[in-house]
Amino acid sequence: MSKAFSVHPRYIQEVNLAWRHKSDGRDRELAEKLGLSLDTVDFFLKGQLVNGLNFVEICQTLDLEWRIIAGLEPHKTQISLPVVGVSEEEGTSHSKLDSKSSTVDHTLNGLVAALCEMLSRLTRKAGNLLRADRTSIFLLDRDRQELGSLIAEDGKGGSLTIDMPADRGIASLAATSLKSINIPFDVYDDPRSDMAKIVDNRTGYRTYTILAWPLLNEKKDLVAVAQFINKLKPNYNAKDILFMRIDPFGFTPEDEALFTKFVPSIIQILERCQFCYQLAQKLRENGVIHSGGSVFPEAELIAQLKRQEQHLRKSLERI
Repeated sequence: MSKAFSVHPRYIQEVNLAWRHKSDGRDRELAEKLGLSLDTVDFFLKGQLVNGLNFVEICQTLDLEWRIIAGLEPHKTQISLPVVGVSEEEGTSHSKLDSKSSTVDHTLNGLVAALCEMLSRLTRKAGNLLRADRTSIFLLDRDRQELGSLIAEDGKGGSLTIDMPADRGIASLAATSLKSINIPFDVYDDPRSDMAKIVDNRTGYRTYTILAWPLLNEKKDLVAVAQFINKLKPNYNAKDILFMRIDPFGFTPEDEALFTKFVPSIIQILERCQFCYQLAQKLRENGVIHSGGSVFPEAELIAQLKRQEQHLRKSLERI
């Protein structure tokens, strides 16, 4: 099987959840078990093309039907209606519709890939700035007024997708209060740490210090929340256990001042990411985008997706 496949946009969230559940926070170990690089897994999770054999192997490991995930077959719960007496003209019409759908899906894949790449770069840049062991950026879904699932650094040179409940967690508290939250060593002693304990118990990780920072635009509207976990010592030994690498002083006022200066350089990019994220979410859920009660024409929709991808990739060149 030399052909390459990509995850259909409709199933990107599903495969990311399946991977997260299977890897249990140990992405590199699972990738090595499959004999794959983290880059290959990353491409798969972002909906980019990967080698057919690798695609099938990952899907089988995640207990997913690869033909469905690739969009080659309808989902098992989908009802297929028999087509009776289809003329040649009608058959051609159906082919055109399938072709249009495929074009939209392909274009959406490109936008999602650019969005994930942008968020990965911003996440790593912010994390390196404050010397955080793990960093996440959660975008606000304005329509739902919820924090959406975003790319987060896994602390092992890879990335993962995290679902942030809208009503729990330090990041959500920062989002609702529009104020930064800085919890020093040890986070577990703080009464707000329940969600951190639950996540740590599931992943096997340990949160010691945390800084959650709401990112606001010029109008003071919330765009995203940056969350930094476990401030590292300046000259830590990478071979040491996590506890030995942690800076017991946590994130300092100097760190906060440094990040305050950094935010203006990324806020407009994050606003574009936020728009693209919502655009992709609407397409995944509805298959169409409505504007003023009417549906975008297919050609206009594709043009819109391509424009947004181009804008994101131009921004990538500056990061």
